[in-house]
This record gives sequence, structure tokens and C-alpha cells, in this order.
Amino acid sequence: MNLKSIISSTAICTVAIMISIFNVAKASEKVLATVSQDESKSTTYKLIVDSPDGRTIRAFYKDVYENGAKIRRDLLDPAVIMKSGMILEQRDKHVLMRLKSNDFDREQGGVVIVDTLYNGATGERRSYEVQLAQDNKAGWTLFKSGRGINSIQIQTNRVMVLGAVGIKNLVMK
Repeated sequence: MNLKSIISSTAICTVAIMISIFNVAKASEKVLATVSQDESKSTTYKLIVDSPDGRTIRAFYKDVYENGAKIRRDLLDPAVIMKSGMILEQRDKHVLMRLKSNDFDREQGGVVIVDTLYNGATGERRSYEVQLAQDNKAGWTLFKSGRGINSIQIQTNRVMVLGAVGIKNLVMK
């Protein structure tokens, strides 16, 4: 074997390893749900779980899309879900949507409360219970009433004079 073929083989192996590492890194991420709003059809986001070994959750991400193009990725620390809750939407000082849990575990998942601001003028909040668990076929999945969900539509609460004051309902499919 000459030097040129050794270098060529080494380059091919290096490229193959890099592609393999990239695919493993991408394979550890799974979209839990796509979230859309009735007020803004152009802005959506995807809630993503990162689990390199397929069992233990390392992180959550919120990928924000504007007109179908990804504009930002926010890191959501799973450790805060048991403390203050992971903030998904905030406008000024108002937390519109937050994920909270009393029994969340990075390996088992758990019941997650989606806490929403129903009316910013009165401070009224509403909550929706979902479960984050492993599905034998699909991996980490959100469940509502025993059914897997992958889409959440935010319906805006509007009142006369003030306009949009919060989240009226979450439609989960």
C-alpha cells in the first residue's frame, strides 16, 4: 500500500466516523410536540427531548420557527421542572405557559402540568395534565388521557376592549 492510498483510506474513515457521530447526535433528539397559536400562524415551535441513550433525558429544547424557517433554539433545563417550572412562553413579566411537575424523573418521565395564564388582567391561571413517558416503539412521548399527542394548538383568550389577555384553551392531538 502506498502513502496516497493510506491517506485516502484514512480520509474516508474519518468522514465515515464524522457522519456516524453526527447521526448519533441527531438520533438522540425527538420532537415531542409542535406548538402553534391561533393568533400567529407564522410562528410555531417544537418541543424537543434530547436523550442520547434513549432512556435518560439530558435536555429539552424549544426550536422557534418563523414562516417555516428555524430562527432560534432555546435550551430548557429539565432540573427546573421540579422547582420553578420550565417557561415555554413569556411576554414581558407575564409567564404565559410553563411546564411543572412534582414527580418528574429523567429516566421515568412523569406527570407534567402545563400551567397557562388564562387572564393576565385578573391573574387567573389554568392547568392541563399530560404525561411524559417511554413508548416501546416511539421512545419519549407525551400522553393525554392515555393517547399519544404530538400537536398542541394554543387558543387565545380575547375579551372586549382589552383584546388578547391569555390562553383560553390548549387543543392537544
